[in-house]
Amino acid sequence: MTKGTMADEISILRFFESGPIEKAEVVFNIVREKMRERLSGRGTDAGESAAQPSLRKRSARQNTEVTESAKA
Repeated sequence: MTKGTMADEISILRFFESGPIEKAEVVFNIVREKMRERLSGRGTDAGESAAQPSLRKRSARQNTEVTESAKA
């Protein structure tokens, strides 16, 4: 990742952390909808349902459940 890209990402994060909540909320909603469109497009391209979690997410949840049950 280039240094310029990293600076852009940091400035975006700072906007969401300290920017006006009204603007941050509007931008967040737009980004969320765009990401849903991208994910649904990726799911149909791969022949999967977009609602299904990826294998990585599934295994991460299972690891968390095991860790929590080990604590009890």
